[in-house]
Amino acid sequence: MMKGREVWITGVGTLTPAGANQDAFWKSLLTGRSAISEHPAAGDSDLPPGFHLCGRVEGHEEPPEFPKKLASQRKFLVRGSILGLHTAREAIAQAGLEMADILPERKSLYVASGDFTRLGHLDFYSSLRDAANAEWNKLSPKALNEAVLHKVNPFFLLEGLANNLFSFLSSCYEMMGPNGSISSLSSCGAQGVEFCERVVRMGEADVGLAVGCGNWENALLLYELNELGVLSRGAKGPGSFRPFDVQRDGFLVGEGAAALVFEAAEHARARGAKPLGRILGTGNLQEGDPHRHIPVPAEATLEASRMALDEGGLAPEDLAFVISHGSGTRKGDRNELRALSRLLGEKAGDVPLTALKPYTGHMGAGSDVAELAAGLRAAREGMLPGTPGFEKAESEFAHLSISAEARPVRGGVFLSTSHGISGQASATVLGVV
Repeated sequence: MMKGREVWITGVGTLTPAGANQDAFWKSLLTGRSAISEHPAAGDSDLPPGFHLCGRVEGHEEPPEFPKKLASQRKFLVRGSILGLHTAREAIAQAGLEMADILPERKSLYVASGDFTRLGHLDFYSSLRDAANAEWNKLSPKALNEAVLHKVNPFFLLEGLANNLFSFLSSCYEMMGPNGSISSLSSCGAQGVEFCERVVRMGEADVGLAVGCGNWENALLLYELNELGVLSRGAKGPGSFRPFDVQRDGFLVGEGAAALVFEAAEHARARGAKPLGRILGTGNLQEGDPHRHIPVPAEATLEASRMALDEGGLAPEDLAFVISHGSGTRKGDRNELRALSRLLGEKAGDVPLTALKPYTGHMGAGSDVAELAAGLRAAREGMLPGTPGFEKAESEFAHLSISAEARPVRGGVFLSTSHGISGQASATVLGVV
């Protein structure tokens, strides 16, 4: 069982291609329609169709209002960081917290970023072009130095730091308790949630804010994902992202963010706040050789899920539903479904499974936290969104309860799973209060 104080989730914020706040996001999920679309500038490019498809957030190019003392830091906020700021503001507002009334050392912040906005060396391309000869086999150092001085943003390196959002938020809300900034693949969002909840539960803080944000729309990243064989070819447009379907061929990318506010139950009760849910158990592990496992082994997902259930003193039959990682890759989905089938055992056909990334595109760390937020809403509303694009599972998984349509669910406890490349698996069990 989990040790320490009772901790409530008292605030939620989401900003995704499928909705600019949590209510809009939830309504969009119930429609069953993907918010992924084709980039208007794609034109007649000979790149694979999957490069042209992405989930994009409309508007929100600027951060919300922030203290004037932070104006000089605005230039360092990349796209994912700006989206993360908006979700933090929404989550804190829903919680009804006056952050200035809480001692700085009693506020905790964990930010998980999977933002690739500044990936690569595109800043230097025009300078390199000016300094190179026509064959690109000779370079003039003097010409390069001159071009860089006039064409490269002197803050390009600082803009690419993964902890810019963490620095901005901690200053904005004077959060000086146990803090952390995590930058990795998608499972770091769930890890940030675990860390944040844990420090509040163990009494090291009274309030915690966990933010996950990501922007995977970057040409260099898309090439890398394509070479790894995990990016969909996009032959069926937005409908190409279809987790668990027999015709799946990978995922499509997106941008977005989500945030959760954690609060010690006694602190929340004292100010009359109401709980939205609780973390009941978590599991995180690395399985096998990190250089060999691009799809996460079934054993890793299974063990992480068992760890989360054990920590909560729960059994698989206590689950109302499962929100799976659902990357849409051939091997990745197969391994995950094998793990969940083994976890659920005889109840495998009775526990509904869904995958939510096709609504938004894969948002990295943003997907982790947004899926937890969606699960809390699904448990409260008694309705589980479907998996867009799903038509038919492989015969091995025909007994599992997967549907493209939204359907009623009963019970307030659910499991959410997340994977990173190289055998990294995360599982979180949540429940409504």
